[in-house]
Amino acid sequence: MTVSGRIVVALCAVLGLAAQTAARDIHYGAVAEPALLECDRRHWSGDTEAARLCYANLLRDETPAAIKAEAAWALNNLQQSNVWFRQAMAEAPDDHRSKVRWGDLFAASHQHAEAMNIYREVLEVDPGNAFALLGAARVLVDSFESAADQYLEPLLSGVVPDDGAAIGALLLVARVSLENGNHAEAADALDQAEALIADAGWPPLDLYALRAAYDLLNNNDGSQWTEQALAYNPHYGGIHAVPAHFYVITRRYRDAIDLYQQAVDVEPELAWAHEQLGINLLRDNQFTRARQHLERAYQIDPFSPRSVNTLRLLDSFSNFRLIDDPPTLDGDVPVILRLHKDEADVIAPYAIELTRRSIAVFTERYGFALREPVIIEMYPDHDDFAVRTAGMPGLGILGAAFGYLLAMDSPSGRPPEQFQWGSVLWHELAHVFTLEATDHLVPRWYSEGISVFEEWRSGPTPGVRIPMSVYKAMQDERFLPVADLDEGFMRPSYPEQVIVSYMQAGLVCDYIERFHGEHKLRELLDAFGDGLTTEQALRAVFAMDPSDFDAAFGDFVDAEFGELLEQLDHWAHLQAEIGRSLDDNDWGNVLELSAELIEIMPQYTEPDSPYLASARAFNELDQRDAAIGALETFWRIGGYDPEALRRLSGWLVEDGRPDTAIEVLQSIMLVDPMDADLHGDLGDMLLAADRASEALQEYEVAMALEPHDLATAWYRLASAQYALGNVEQSQAHVLQALDIAPNFRPAQRLLLKLAGGDT
Repeated sequence: MTVSGRIVVALCAVLGLAAQTAARDIHYGAVAEPALLECDRRHWSGDTEAARLCYANLLRDETPAAIKAEAAWALNNLQQSNVWFRQAMAEAPDDHRSKVRWGDLFAASHQHAEAMNIYREVLEVDPGNAFALLGAARVLVDSFESAADQYLEPLLSGVVPDDGAAIGALLLVARVSLENGNHAEAADALDQAEALIADAGWPPLDLYALRAAYDLLNNNDGSQWTEQALAYNPHYGGIHAVPAHFYVITRRYRDAIDLYQQAVDVEPELAWAHEQLGINLLRDNQFTRARQHLERAYQIDPFSPRSVNTLRLLDSFSNFRLIDDPPTLDGDVPVILRLHKDEADVIAPYAIELTRRSIAVFTERYGFALREPVIIEMYPDHDDFAVRTAGMPGLGILGAAFGYLLAMDSPSGRPPEQFQWGSVLWHELAHVFTLEATDHLVPRWYSEGISVFEEWRSGPTPGVRIPMSVYKAMQDERFLPVADLDEGFMRPSYPEQVIVSYMQAGLVCDYIERFHGEHKLRELLDAFGDGLTTEQALRAVFAMDPSDFDAAFGDFVDAEFGELLEQLDHWAHLQAEIGRSLDDNDWGNVLELSAELIEIMPQYTEPDSPYLASARAFNELDQRDAAIGALETFWRIGGYDPEALRRLSGWLVEDGRPDTAIEVLQSIMLVDPMDADLHGDLGDMLLAADRASEALQEYEVAMALEPHDLATAWYRLASAQYALGNVEQSQAHVLQALDIAPNFRPAQRLLLKLAGGDT
């Protein structure tokens, strides 16, 4: 009994979308007590009340502790079940069957580490224990570790002969294969499982649910398996909830909501369906309904960290403000921001401007007009963003789009040198268009590719920025065939593969635009909206076989980066040398090495960019013009180091170039807008340039940041209002300044002007 391929955990699972477990699933022979099996069969057939009475009768004093534990578990009394399993182990420490089931209880209550400890203890003394192997594999898959293979292989190969455990292993293979897009492997596993289930007479419910999911993924949403499952058990919610899980993986959240609702309608006690329904309702901005299902999930399963975390997040929303930017032109949609109250006044002006600008760009570029309000949430606590996205902290991404709603870290959610929040917002807004224009049918690689490409081409800091790890992946020929590129996101096989896949997808879009024309980007998006696969879309749009497309793209990569890739080792050597020269203040050598590095890689703007090193060296050597030139080039090709750009702005002012200095400071706001002094300085420069309305915005943001020098902040507001001719507002503000600092001479002079009617 074999299944080709390996179990590799999908990225969708990393995002918290792995299939959940019910309180007590079909065990396929892990339990052998006849009286308990009689109760189980009533439960599996949907005779719920009879099953509950049957389980309750097993809780009598004379029943063995291990059977009581199973019955309590079936009645959702997990704490009492744990007590009886513990008693059973004290009475019979060598009862491996019951010990494995104790591990299964821990796994079902989301305590994976404890479950694995039990499975390993059993396997140390009984390496061929089939259900311990299966339990360990399940935990590792749901914990996103590919080490599950070593536990599954003995069950799949027949080395450990147990048909019941083999059924569980095959169903696990089928589930993960469907998550990874390997439908052929999933179909093979389901066929093998079906034969074993039929031979042993086990309930086919899990099989039917996965077959329904298979049909759904193959665009057959009227699956016969739904009807058959409900005929077998009218209360089996999994027949809807399991396929819904696969809708989530393919980002069809509203379709998933409908199925999860059907699941809890059929089986009101299905905790994980309530939980996933709540989480997906939040992705659709349905907060009241979401809370109802999350609270119900918590009532049934108080051990689930996703329910607990998400409910706590919802409670924290009292600290957030909703800011509504209504449409001003026909065809526009409202933009709604949900921002932390301490940051709302700071972030909102920039976020709204960026959002409106991106909508105009993408509407024209992709020929799709948004139909619903765009909702943007920003979180100053990264773990809150992670919970919002996946229900669990620890997520490594910066933003996520669910359709018309997107969530991301706020500017204070990451150190500014690591995070250009304006570009992240631009990236996620591109997802809004690619998802909605295709009814969420666009493959992940193309949606990510468009977003990366638009960051490079039209974003707030344009420029192609590729990390060194990606250049090394190019050097090692680790790019995937385009038709398989989703695998790099869904089932990465090495640590950097996700970011490599992002960059490859962006480069594919760059190649299409440059060699086939911008219109082909839109045609390819339309093809995906028509339901075509990547292979079909490449043939339809480019009249090329996927292999020919890959070859042409490979030639493009070679032409663009081949010479650079040949010098990567030399680049690394030069970088090490320049670091030593900087430490030694050897400015001449720094300039020489920087020039060589720039010649090799002129677009490199990472924190160790040679432009930054050369600017420092030029400045130390009193060559200010050259230092300005180095930093200005760094800025214009997409560099965004806030400290370096602040220095550049000051130098530009000294050099008599205030307009460019203003542009530089404005770009810093898309990296680090939380600096009150920076807003004040920018406002002063704008006011001096007769741009009073823009200056007023900066002064208002500075005031929202509660600056230390309130007298100056009020005076600045008064000055901007005075320049705009708003006498009453100006007078009110200048009086506020003088109330704080009565001898503040600039404020006194402005008040005299106002009193004299000099406007």
